[in-house]
Parts: sequence; structure tokens; C-alpha cells
Amino acid sequence: MKAFFGLLRRLWKAEAFSPQGLMVRAAILTALYAVSCLAGLREHTTFLSGTSSNVNLSWHTATTLGLIHLLLHFSFILLAPILVITAGLLAAWNRWKLAREEGGGIQGP
Repeated sequence: MKAFFGLLRRLWKAEAFSPQGLMVRAAILTALYAVSCLAGLREHTTFLSGTSSNVNLSWHTATTLGLIHLLLHFSFILLAPILVITAGLLAAWNRWKLAREEGGGIQGP
């Protein structure tokens, strides 16, 4: 269990533009979107059509909740895949660069 928390701590403190940092941010966006869906904020996006999802809430509150869900939805659909793809490309680049440096560069004939 201690090793698991150590791993989480290392991932959380990863540099912003490292593959680990990008994956952590994608995971955070995914978790926030899941919480938004489980909390039922999806029904508040009806403000887009000019209707209220719940008559017990003011339209300011319903609009704010709907906007939060929309931002998380678009972040999950657009930003999270970009972060994952970028993390994969950056990890491959770093591995290729390290292998090239260890190999001594280009060898002549």
C-alpha cells in the first residue's frame, strides 16, 4: 500500500509537460467528468434549449451547473485524448532520443 501511495505521489509531482504529467491531467479530467455524470449534472444542460431542468432551482444555478458539465464534457471529449496521444508521442520520442544518445549517434561506413 505504501508503494502505491509513493507511485501516486511521484505521478502527482511529475513535471507539467512530461508523459506522466500529461497522463495525470487526462486522468483528472476523466475523473471530474465521471463525477459530473454521476452527480446528474447532465440534465442541467437543457439551458441550451431555453428550458429549465428543475423548477426548484433558479435559472442561474441550473445554468451554472449545466455550463460546468458542458465544459467537463468537452474537456473529456477533446482535451483528454489529446493529452493521452501527446503523452504517448513524447514517451516514444524520449525513448528514441535516449537510445540514440546511448548508441553514440550515427555510425559512418
